[in-house]
Amino acid sequence: MPTLADWHDEYASLIAEGLTSNTVASYGRAWRHRLAPTLGALDLTELTPLKIAKARESWDGAPSTKTDALALLRRLLELAVLDQQIPANPCRSLPRARSKADDPDPVARALTPIQVARMLDLTKDTPNGQRILAGLVYTGLRLGELVGLRWPDVDTDAGLLTVRRTFSPDGNGKLVERPTKSGRVRSVPILAELQPWLTPNDFDHVFTGIKGGAFDSGNLARAVRWHAIREQIATFPDGEPLRFHDLRHTALTWFVQLGAAPDVVQRVAGHASVTTTELYTRSSSRAAALALRDLASARNREVAPAAGGEAVETTKPPISRGFSSVAGAGLEPATSRL
Repeated sequence: MPTLADWHDEYASLIAEGLTSNTVASYGRAWRHRLAPTLGALDLTELTPLKIAKARESWDGAPSTKTDALALLRRLLELAVLDQQIPANPCRSLPRARSKADDPDPVARALTPIQVARMLDLTKDTPNGQRILAGLVYTGLRLGELVGLRWPDVDTDAGLLTVRRTFSPDGNGKLVERPTKSGRVRSVPILAELQPWLTPNDFDHVFTGIKGGAFDSGNLARAVRWHAIREQIATFPDGEPLRFHDLRHTALTWFVQLGAAPDVVQRVAGHASVTTTELYTRSSSRAAALALRDLASARNREVAPAAGGEAVETTKPPISRGFSSVAGAGLEPATSRL
């Protein structure tokens, strides 16, 4: 019976087929620093859910690095099941390890319409970069998916974008087109807020640099001076600065707040599991506290006595701002020849 190390040596290259260079590199680190030292010497049949859980407990690093290790292990063991080396993949029975303190809260990192307006105002002198930021926050696409959009993917009659590809690094400093993260084609609605930013250009792709090149996180950050302006846009209690990926969190949070069901948002977002999408259905601790404050304020407003003993309003009701209010918040795209 082969050991996990033997199996990895045999099939690591097969697993790497079609993956981005970043994912391949992450899997390499996961193997060297976590899987090989703790599980590599075990036969495939010795890999039980309990042994894997104990190994996971011993791994150092952030939760995302442990997730990479488990993802690689799961892929390796799926091949072992396919080859009838083992009857079932023990990773599928693995108990959840995430603690409540580590539970991600993407809703807490969603921007408000006012913060989005500020972001677009601060980047108005870089119209190509500004369009990218608007595209991210009004579609919920990943950056690579947004810059991968071609004009035939834009159906204004149906009001849909078709996401067919993504741009990702090839490991040599170049961006290349690849299939989407899930490998599936999906549709995303063209909301009213996005329409002004779908301005025609002379290039094959919809969202490009001034010469038609693709943006990645590095050159986008330089173009819009992201590290200089992001603290003017938003800060967060966890101390982590605003990231481009938080614009995706913003859009998906707004979609849920519109009343869309989790399975609907899952398909639009391209999440592999609805469990990920359900993170956006929870109130952040801040949002929950503000909601409770407003309920308490409303009740106090009803019962607070005036000097003469009559009940009077003591607070103003909160102002509701929905997704559609963003369109009227002064977010017109800067005029520029692309």
